[in-house]
Amino acid sequence: MRLHRTAVLAGALGLAFAGGAFSPDTWARQNDAQQQDKHHDKGKSDKAKADKGKSSDKGHAQKQREDHGKAQADRARHEAQRRDEQVRRDGERRNEQARRDAERRNDQARRDAERRDDARRADARRDADRREAALRADARRDAERRADARRDAQRRDAHVERENVYREAQRRAEAERAADRRNDARRNAERRRVSEQERQRRYSMQRQRDAEYQRYLSARRAAEQQRIAALRAERRAQQYAYQQWYWREQNALRSRWSAPRYANDPYYYAPVSYRYARDGRYYDINRYQADLLRQAVRYGYEMGARAGIADRRDGWRSDWRNNYAYQDASYGYNGYYVDRREYNHYFREGFRRGYQDAYRNDYRYGTYSGRDDYYNNGNYYGSNDPVAVILTSVLQSILGFQQY
Repeated sequence: MRLHRTAVLAGALGLAFAGGAFSPDTWARQNDAQQQDKHHDKGKSDKAKADKGKSSDKGHAQKQREDHGKAQADRARHEAQRRDEQVRRDGERRNEQARRDAERRNDQARRDAERRDDARRADARRDADRREAALRADARRDAERRADARRDAQRRDAHVERENVYREAQRRAEAERAADRRNDARRNAERRRVSEQERQRRYSMQRQRDAEYQRYLSARRAAEQQRIAALRAERRAQQYAYQQWYWREQNALRSRWSAPRYANDPYYYAPVSYRYARDGRYYDINRYQADLLRQAVRYGYEMGARAGIADRRDGWRSDWRNNYAYQDASYGYNGYYVDRREYNHYFREGFRRGYQDAYRNDYRYGTYSGRDDYYNNGNYYGSNDPVAVILTSVLQSILGFQQY
């Protein structure tokens, strides 16, 4: 503002000087006035500056106060933040400590629970062991009692068995004595019932059978040698072993046979007991002849079963007709009581059925017990002697005996 006034004044003076309106005195007065105005303006300016300085100092002081207040507010805010942060950290530390304390308490509680569980399980195991031991002890005592009872029962059974054996022996002895008495009485009765003429006829027929059988034995030896050579050539190991066994057993039976004396043989005094038919003819026989024909069928079935097993194991075809035992048909025959051809016929009837059963391994006419490999490389295992038995119904159907 002061500069503006100075400029206005200078402009006016310039115009005046230019127009000649002012004189030098006037200009001097005006110049003094201007100088006074300058001093006055300077004083005002100084005063304004002083006032402005004072005002500035006041503003500065105010600003300092404001800055100080702000600083104090900032410090207070920072302090509050610090306290809040401290409180937060203290809270976190307390929470963390509380969490750790809770975890320790939980761990301790878990360990305590595990110890209690372990203790309960240990107690349960001990109780179970005690119960098991008690049960074992009871079982052992029961076993001992049963063993004692079994031993007592065995002792009683052994005593009873001994008593039974003794009584059975007494009974058998008495039965044998009674049988001897009955046999004596029967022989005496038979002697009385069979006529002298019939006994003489039987004596004569028996001498003829014996002579014919001895001739057959002499001729059979050559047939045996031929059969041995044929089996070797055919490499039939099982059948060869069976035939060897067959001849040995037949010779053993013949060596054990003791021909009864005519006067003591009840066959000659036994009356006719059975009738049977064969090839359209009827035959009357006594019980000794009937027993021998039954023996022929039974031996035939057993020998046929052995021969059938041997051919089956050799892988040979079914061929019972060409088997030497079938052709011989004299196993168990010693030339007594019936004709050899009659014995041969019924032996072959049993042989055929036994061979078919064993070769097919399907026993329809009888039963078999034992092992198939009782011949091995020509050796016979007699410790496991097989048994082949024809059924009683089949035996009766073959013979067809009718008892008087």
